[in-house]
Amino acid sequence: MHARVTRYEGAAPQSMEAALEAKKGVLPTEFGQTEGMKGTVFLADRQSGTVVVISLWRDEEAMRASEDEATRVREEVTGPEETASVEHFEVALLSVEQAGGNQ
Repeated sequence: MHARVTRYEGAAPQSMEAALEAKKGVLPTEFGQTEGMKGTVFLADRQSGTVVVISLWRDEEAMRASEDEATRVREEVTGPEETASVEHFEVALLSVEQAGGNQ
């Protein structure tokens, strides 16, 4: 499994909700929406105006195959006051409780 980590920085605190909604509305967040994508995590630091999007991919090939579309979407959702950076990783361990599980 591989991950693309996209970090958006610079959104004004008062525009964080709009920035999050814009990203959620355009970025693939549903299973099967993008070939080989296994999941997405959105992280937000509302005080600093930072949003981190982690997309999880079946393998490196699937992640690389989505790069052109990822670049296009990233340019579309990056706000005028934001910067975006991207890193790629191999997922060494993934351990999460399934959503809706007992708490």
